[in-house]
Amino acid sequence: MLEEDYEQLKAIVFSKEKLEGAAYLLCGRSETKDEVRLLVREVAPVLENHYLVRDIDRLSIDSASYAAISKRARTNNASIIFVHGHPNGLERFSDQDNREEPKLLHFFSTQIPNILHGSLVLTPASMADCRVWSETGWVPINRIRVIGRRFIFKDFGPEIIPLPEFFDRQVRAFGPEIQRLLQSLHIGVVGAGGTGSPVVEQLTRLGVGTISVFDGDDFEDSNVSRVYGSSTLDNGTNKAVIASAHATRINVGTKINTHTQHITDEQTAKHLRECDIVFGCTDMQAPRGILVQLALRYFIPVLDVGVKIDAPEQVIRGINGRVTTLIPGEACLFCRERITSKMIQLESLSPEERQLLADQDYAPELETDNPAVITFTTAVAAQAISDLLHRLTGFMGEERQSSEVLMFFHESTVKTNRTPASPICICTKREFWGVGDTRDFLGLMWPEPIKDSVLPIS
Repeated sequence: MLEEDYEQLKAIVFSKEKLEGAAYLLCGRSETKDEVRLLVREVAPVLENHYLVRDIDRLSIDSASYAAISKRARTNNASIIFVHGHPNGLERFSDQDNREEPKLLHFFSTQIPNILHGSLVLTPASMADCRVWSETGWVPINRIRVIGRRFIFKDFGPEIIPLPEFFDRQVRAFGPEIQRLLQSLHIGVVGAGGTGSPVVEQLTRLGVGTISVFDGDDFEDSNVSRVYGSSTLDNGTNKAVIASAHATRINVGTKINTHTQHITDEQTAKHLRECDIVFGCTDMQAPRGILVQLALRYFIPVLDVGVKIDAPEQVIRGINGRVTTLIPGEACLFCRERITSKMIQLESLSPEERQLLADQDYAPELETDNPAVITFTTAVAAQAISDLLHRLTGFMGEERQSSEVLMFFHESTVKTNRTPASPICICTKREFWGVGDTRDFLGLMWPEPIKDSVLPIS
């Protein structure tokens, strides 16, 4: 769920001191081979006149409330999560919850069948417990993600992940819980070139549990000056394979998934749904447009990275780096004019078609073979990792509200901003937020599918 929705939910559930309160969450869904995620699209309070009993440790709600929310959920094919509070601090479902909630969830499952519904209990201090109802009974929810100024991952279960000794220096900085969180995360990296390869390197050495690397390009000799883990002997090898093999050699326990097609292939792009967070390290606009939609529709934060060296006739005029965090409620890459629909369309054309339009002054020529220097690509990658660590820990302070970092190396200047989203941009259309899986994946038109090549490396 989004941070603003979580804050609204807590305000509703604890609206009256020492009295239980309740609300419903209406959710979209993301279903992959190994996981189902419920994406909170709306927080709906239980109306005051629907409370029959409201005490510090007991709650009773009129059936009219259940019927009304079921009708709304059925219209949108939404999952329902029933939420109530324990103002007394009980961090588990009570005996009464265990007696009464199966009846409620059975009703939801009858009204909106064949999809998951569940319940969540809050205390004033925490998300205490969460579960979904199935034909065989309760199934625990493993993780709750709250996405906003900070990225909060609340895991349920007694398992304590052991910490290898080689992470001791990091543990001294951020503590053992952050290290365990890093070990539990699945992070995607789109692009394994000048910025993507150092991102993979740093995430691996930080101890991230699973990294999925996406790149459809093959290595060329000219890439060796900035691609980590590469050598001049790698000519013709897929870049994602190089990055993954290098991360595996580091041997700190990170699982690597290698995707050797571009995310402009639908089946490849669908693997992005498996990630908790994604780094966009591509210099193409079409994949960036896909990542914008991913952040909006699946609540998966994207840290998009870019570097541009302006050096006409080999004279440096400017060296600029950028890290933009994409989450619902923040200006996207279209708002900021980092990408445009026109340039995405041009990228889809053949070189001959693009040149013909350029010759007729209908389109600018696409930039190719731009200058790139490892010093600056690495620095921007490190800034992106720093922004992730801040979202996880808050080490930059609560006053840090920016969603973009701009680095002007030629001026020794770093600036931050939080540009408002454009009211006419797709990123402000709340009907797309958290919609999850739809018939047209990400609401896009996809070319004929290419068989995805996935190479798990351990």
